[in-house]
Amino acid sequence: MKRITKYLALFLTGSLAALTACGPEMNEVDVQHNPAVNSSTLSPTTDESGSIRAYVGTEISIEGFNLDRVSHVTVDDLEAEITEQTIKSLKFKVPALEFAQQDAPYQVWLNVYDADGENVIFHYPYYVTIPVTDALITAYAPAEGTVGTEITLTGRNLEQITRVHFGEVTVEAADFTEMTADAVKFAVPAGTYEAGNSQVAISAEWGTATIDVTGETLFTMHTPKFDAATQEEGVSSKIGDEVTFTGENLELVSGMKWGDYDLIVMSAEAEAVTVKFPSSIEMTDPVVVEAALTALWGTPEQTTAVASAWRVDTTPVGPATPVLVKMEAEDGGADNKFYLGKTVTVTGENMASVEGFTIGGVEAGLVGEPTDVSAQFIVPESVTFTEATEVPVVALYNGGNQADFGTARVYPFYYYPNIQMGIGSNSKSTYPDYNREHAFLLLNSGEVISGDSWYNDSIDPYAKSGSNSLIASAGKLSGTATAEQYYGVQPYLFFSASSAHKLALQSPANSSSQLKTHCYLDEGKNTSLPSAFGTPIFYFRVLLAEDAQLKGTIVDGSVTSMFDYTTVGSSAAPAFGTAEASNIWIPGSVIVVQYINHAHGLLGDKPESMDDICRQGFLYVREVNCADAATGLANADREGSIVFDFYWSKPLNE
Repeated sequence: MKRITKYLALFLTGSLAALTACGPEMNEVDVQHNPAVNSSTLSPTTDESGSIRAYVGTEISIEGFNLDRVSHVTVDDLEAEITEQTIKSLKFKVPALEFAQQDAPYQVWLNVYDADGENVIFHYPYYVTIPVTDALITAYAPAEGTVGTEITLTGRNLEQITRVHFGEVTVEAADFTEMTADAVKFAVPAGTYEAGNSQVAISAEWGTATIDVTGETLFTMHTPKFDAATQEEGVSSKIGDEVTFTGENLELVSGMKWGDYDLIVMSAEAEAVTVKFPSSIEMTDPVVVEAALTALWGTPEQTTAVASAWRVDTTPVGPATPVLVKMEAEDGGADNKFYLGKTVTVTGENMASVEGFTIGGVEAGLVGEPTDVSAQFIVPESVTFTEATEVPVVALYNGGNQADFGTARVYPFYYYPNIQMGIGSNSKSTYPDYNREHAFLLLNSGEVISGDSWYNDSIDPYAKSGSNSLIASAGKLSGTATAEQYYGVQPYLFFSASSAHKLALQSPANSSSQLKTHCYLDEGKNTSLPSAFGTPIFYFRVLLAEDAQLKGTIVDGSVTSMFDYTTVGSSAAPAFGTAEASNIWIPGSVIVVQYINHAHGLLGDKPESMDDICRQGFLYVREVNCADAATGLANADREGSIVFDFYWSKPLNE
């Protein structure tokens, strides 16, 4: 109590000195050269709201009188380093406080001592933040799933996570599907799990510490669980038989096998899965033979025993007419849309006899050799309609016989979802490996290639030469450039950022200096691509309010035609910005991409109509994490990427 009273008296004395020091008369404290502090000059002035913060190591300054006589300063009774001390000013640093890391600041006491080192002349409440630098996981989702389910851990400082333990299985950081400061994603790993539904604990390691991710809310692991499956004595399945097995979580079943043979999964629901024994099973001697039944599920594929021995009469039955179970189109989504050039997987029975398919009467080429339970074909590019159309699908088998496989809705254009690209940089010192590996988009194939591939594979041999003989000037072909030469270079696009950090979508032929913003790996170092015009010529336009209906169909994936849009764009490179305009794009924008045909490329001026456009596309910007949306500028380190969907037409006018 005596010490507190002494502090209070000295505090009042110091305050009085600070308040009267500016007066014309010297008071007794000044005469005695006692130090005095003016609390209103304290900087930074922190508070419990955290609007202004101080940390360990923050330099605090304060003014007053006779401060050269201050002996020492403490922060919560820990000695603070005095960094500057004059008669009127005092500076010191917040020492290393032993508080737990948290978002909210801690209240501490600043004590300033007079010359004798005993008396406190300034006793003041202050707020210091001990920021969270440790890895911290605040949530995970989803809380249930199966092998292959992607789990997201959210929190902060998660780039420090080195591994995750999923039950008894360890997932190393190298196997994470995504890792940022705010989130870690990984797929439920393969392992030995209890059949049915079980509870699994998840933990994460960082440094030498372990974080309990799930706590009391354990992850619910779903695996197929089959009821006992038996056959009566003397009973066996026959080729073509459908058999139903019961249990729980059977909707997870992706396939079943009898011995080494794939069975046809006719249906897979939560409590029952029905399979068919295919005609591909070869006859044995004797014809009735036993083999194990197993179910396939999860990613990577897991197996679960259904029956250790199942008898099948392998006597062949026919004819071998293909029977359709389902068709699934690559990138077709929930509506199973057939886009040009995409692979369609057909599942059914007797598929080994399939020789080909027709889509709306147009031949569709097979992919690989069909098996008895599946076949694949490519959606043909030679369809003639320009609007999404429902057309018949026919399987050709056994010398041209036809099997009706129903209909499919074909979209007469190309679709490439979730493309990720890096950006070019004027500085080779700020050119990340990711950007070199994700440098160019080849529009006709939807493939993202590296600067190495562009250079080593001579994607654009005329530009690679360093002096493009096909291009006379920006956006203009030379008079000697032939159509065969021009169209022989697959059209490609790329993004780049200038030395002023301006981010833009680039046309190869609109600038003689933009290709060099990309690099290729040359003897362990980044080497700039040539300073030359690229060959493909593009015009662009950002869809705005007057095109809201079209933009909406592209954003929600319901666009049905690439041939209705007829407005000619601009040759200027569309730049990333903070607000959408005809040549400024932001996340959520749709950019019209128009590839100029050879005939108009020879003219070199703005196209007059769609007759001058060879192909047209729509680029829907999903995400930009390589630039600051508030300023419209690319990150100085060029890290990050641009994520977008791209729709691309067939040739319109060559």
